[in-house]
Amino acid sequence: MRIALLLSLLAVGTSSALWGQDTIIVIHPESSGVSLETPDLPRDIVDEAIRFYNGSTTARLAGRTTLPPGHVWQGNVAIRTGPAMLAGRVEGSLLVINGELVLAPGAAVTGSVLVVGGRVRGMDSVSVAAGVRAYEAPLYYRIEGDTIVYTPSLARRLRGLGARQSWGTADSRVSLLLATTGTYNRVEGLPIVFGPTFDLRVSPQTRLRLDALGMIRTGGQAAGEGTDVGFMVRGELRRGEVTGVGVGARAFDVVSPVEDWTLRNSEVGWATFLLHRDYRDYYQNLGYAGRLFAQPAPPLVLGLELLYSRHRSAPTNDPLALLRNDESWRLNPPVDEGHFLTATGSVSYDTRNDRWDPTAGWYVRGTIENGGSSDVQPVPGVPPAVRDSLPTSGYRYWRLWLDARRYTRFTASTRMNLRALAGGWLGGDPVPLQRRLSLGGADPFPGYGFRYRSCGAAVSDSALAASQVALCDRVLLLQAEFRGHISLRWVYDPERDRGGSSGLMAAWVDGLDVVIFANAGDAWLVGDGPGRYGPSRLPPLKGWLADLGVGLDWGGFGIYVAKSVSSDEPVRAALRLAHRF
Repeated sequence: MRIALLLSLLAVGTSSALWGQDTIIVIHPESSGVSLETPDLPRDIVDEAIRFYNGSTTARLAGRTTLPPGHVWQGNVAIRTGPAMLAGRVEGSLLVINGELVLAPGAAVTGSVLVVGGRVRGMDSVSVAAGVRAYEAPLYYRIEGDTIVYTPSLARRLRGLGARQSWGTADSRVSLLLATTGTYNRVEGLPIVFGPTFDLRVSPQTRLRLDALGMIRTGGQAAGEGTDVGFMVRGELRRGEVTGVGVGARAFDVVSPVEDWTLRNSEVGWATFLLHRDYRDYYQNLGYAGRLFAQPAPPLVLGLELLYSRHRSAPTNDPLALLRNDESWRLNPPVDEGHFLTATGSVSYDTRNDRWDPTAGWYVRGTIENGGSSDVQPVPGVPPAVRDSLPTSGYRYWRLWLDARRYTRFTASTRMNLRALAGGWLGGDPVPLQRRLSLGGADPFPGYGFRYRSCGAAVSDSALAASQVALCDRVLLLQAEFRGHISLRWVYDPERDRGGSSGLMAAWVDGLDVVIFANAGDAWLVGDGPGRYGPSRLPPLKGWLADLGVGLDWGGFGIYVAKSVSSDEPVRAALRLAHRF
């Protein structure tokens, strides 16, 4: 059995040295920018929620909960793993843990409302006597009898290495940051960012965020001109808190990944550092962009971005790995170089009840991009069987990406997750190499080898062949997984049995999921000729990749075994640090 350990050195993001409540700066190399994420739940809120839930007079509910119009709950109510729909009256206070609270017109709460690990919707026509507070950061806990105990997640505590010094108030803050960013890789090594960040409230409903970060690359020369430094500068002005509109601008000199939709950053980095296996490719990206966005409802975000950037091939360096250091790294493939002007429209819809461990809701994200270049330099060695020649002037292409996921809980211990993904060339000239696709292991098809379907069979160029470059125009993927939650609370100890006791002792394993999954899909070239399909055609089902598998998932840390269905591949195993999707 072949074991593919899919791990990563550093999760995207940074953290406060003292685990304070500053906004967390998260660097997204795939977007060449900096974003701001919700901080950890404040400890006083943790204590308040635990104390309220465990109170002797609190009524405790779990799972999807609805209070219809005209109905009344007497006393304090706590709901965990919602969502909760409130249309009636609560004569007391309400707590919702790790779920969304939907308030219907006419709902009323005579006390206060506290939501942790979720959002509140429908505040316009309800009555809450003592106010509403909501924190999107989840509450980590375990159940002991009828009560809950705080158990902070080690995985989230270790999401990055960094130090921060901040000044200001709760509304406005200035920080100096020194942190790791992105993920460990064979081009940059371990990238480190440093510099000031600003999060300022300029009016009651308006916030201004500025980041001016330099970058040091530790893996060697990441740019063709011999520089090992880069930068990320971003500004964003937003009007509105829960809903709103805004504008943003950014300038960047970063190393961007190709195909960042398969494995997580954390898993890619650990595989690189521990096993000398980098499952991504990269290119040098220097440019600037402007963005408009609107959030008309809490789950819906619309965006439009205009970007001008220079793309260049990035060399393969030789960063340190724990194992297999005597081996050569897989070559980082070249890209079609040039200055690209790209307009991108995006829409995202997110009703998941938990961003990190969803059990209910939808997540849909779609983008359409129109890119072009007046000085593109195609990579030599790409055969005509893979793509037509690129025009020397007026080069322009269209590309579409759609990722739709549905999370459904059947019972308190079982749920089904579904995903459909489609993307790639939509029209115009052929897409550049840095926007092409592939399928195979380690993810999303753990039953197949790395880039099993890469559309590169006709490639004879040594550099492209050695890099196992991804060359497909389009990809279509369907995924399904059934999860059954089990708790191993007791184990048998024969020594205790011989001593006259029951022989049972408490086990430490809780929250284990048994996962049964299936994947099906294909990646292909568009056009005329052998192995290519017309713009309006799909490959026949008999040629699709498909695999079946089973795994054990403990809070995102999972061990999976999969077998291909459509080919005679060996049984393969994979280790994951995050849920599959």
